[in-house]
Amino acid sequence: MLFPYLASVRAGDRATEFGQRCRRLGITGVTLHSYRYAWAERAKTVGYPERFAQEALGHNSKAVHRAYAKRALMKLPSLEEYEQRATTVAETAA
Repeated sequence: MLFPYLASVRAGDRATEFGQRCRRLGITGVTLHSYRYAWAERAKTVGYPERFAQEALGHNSKAVHRAYAKRALMKLPSLEEYEQRATTVAETAA
């Protein structure tokens, strides 16, 4: 943990305490939610199934998860490339 004390702080006060600690250390542009956004973006980028990412982040709403992951950069293979990989995987499994 970056700040072990935060685990003992009341849930409603954690963000405030985190912000104060960061300011004292000269850290700017980071919030507790920054990590949630980063995780959601990374999960989307690598193709982690949305329903599992949504569950891991504790969201009931797909819209909330999508808002977290909206800046993810997706690199999609061409259909031909995707089909070739799928064929190779199927042949290897057989």
